[in-house]
Amino acid sequence: MGNLKAEFALLYFIIDHMDENGLTYKLVDFSIDESMTEEVNNKFKTSFTLDELEKATDKCLSHEWVNYRAMGQKYGFLGITQKGVGVARSKRKSDELKSQRSWFKKFSDYIEDHKGVFILIGSIVALVTLSLKIFGE
Repeated sequence: MGNLKAEFALLYFIIDHMDENGLTYKLVDFSIDESMTEEVNNKFKTSFTLDELEKATDKCLSHEWVNYRAMGQKYGFLGITQKGVGVARSKRKSDELKSQRSWFKKFSDYIEDHKGVFILIGSIVALVTLSLKIFGE
């Protein structure tokens, strides 16, 4: 899973748990602790720390992907929201489609993503060439 961000690892973990157990988002509660950190790391072959998962949980809470089911602990009694389920499924599908692109499409997307760098390099080459023409004679 390459560069999997902690917040998506957390969401994917919960979604997978729901799917494996036939649960809806309304029935799933979880807490962020050492045990959860270990399970997420084992599942996705990552090395997130408890602190990283707590920060990811804060991000999920701020985006309303996760909410509190009961009060008591800052990282306890949490549940995924319908919005969180949608975001996780959408992101996972997008990543799957991205990984299935042809090499030509990947190269084309790379150029598109970095066109500013290519324009800068082209401009520098043009200025150097012009300077050599003007001052070289």
